[in-house]
Amino acid sequence: IEFRKDAQDCYLSRPCIHMDCIKWVKRDSYLPVGSHGLKAVTKAKLRYNSIEIDPEDMCRLTVEQPQTLSNYSVSDAIATYCLYMKYVHTFIFALGTIISMRPDEVLRKR
Repeated sequence: IEFRKDAQDCYLSRPCIHMDCIKWVKRDSYLPVGSHGLKAVTKAKLRYNSIEIDPEDMCRLTVEQPQTLSNYSVSDAIATYCLYMKYVHTFIFALGTIISMRPDEVLRKR
């Protein structure tokens, strides 16, 4: 599978797609500019409050409470997956079918 760098500094391949939720959030989510982070998007779109940990506590938690830190990581992964499956996947593939474009082109079109 060959990946090439395009004019927007994205590495893309024809036979393989790379769906990035942040592209959809910035263009199609209709959220205010300051609300494009993962926590804000999942709270607004999914009504889900993911686990939050202060960045200064992360190193300490790796030793003292590794389970809490792993729950934090899984919480972000679940939030990203749910956001992608509920909004990005269906929107991009449906739009690509209508306008006859590849999913990467639909997602990154400005």
